[in-house]
Amino acid sequence: MIEKLGGKCIKCDFSDLRALQIDHINGGGNKEVKSFTHKDKYYSFIENEITTGRYQILCANCNWIKRYEQKEGRSYG
Repeated sequence: MIEKLGGKCIKCDFSDLRALQIDHINGGGNKEVKSFTHKDKYYSFIENEITTGRYQILCANCNWIKRYEQKEGRSYG
């Protein structure tokens, strides 16, 4: 899936697979993950949705920065 989405962070071009993450562009990833009982079903769902434009690849650092800036997941003060 990471390769299908470009294989590198869209913000900084980092490409080490060990730190790349699939990001939900408009947030809502935690809620979406929790709606599936098994991770395998979730990954199959994402693979089928990969062309929808809802997902992007970010490295772990850029993903956490995005979460903080957009106040995703929990309250940031």
